[in-house]
Amino acid sequence: MKLLIVDDEFDLCCLLREHFEDHFEGEVFTATTPGEALRLLEELRPEDMLLDINLHSRLNGFDVLARATEISPETKVIMVPGSNDFESVEKALALGAVDYITKPFTVEYLEETVDSKIARHLMYA
Repeated sequence: MKLLIVDDEFDLCCLLREHFEDHFEGEVFTATTPGEALRLLEELRPEDMLLDINLHSRLNGFDVLARATEISPETKVIMVPGSNDFESVEKALALGAVDYITKPFTVEYLEETVDSKIARHLMYA
């Protein structure tokens, strides 16, 4: 199993990578830019991806999601944005995301909610 975490917040990428390396078998990769994310998608074809929307680049998470469905259609994408507005949720799901989990996380939220939503996809990938 391969998981790709895409977020412009380096510290969050590290925290999530450590968490999933400790809780799931497989490889966890991180990207902090859309270009790096697209390169890793093409190279690795991960089973799952956590993807932020605002990547502080000319490309955003929706752009990466749209390209992900072309590059690696088998990759299950879970959006992990900083906001929870109906239009973004609707757009993410229309572009092929399988779930939408809003930041910021607390430790309890990470353990109880993120684990259950991600584990489902990682175990059955």
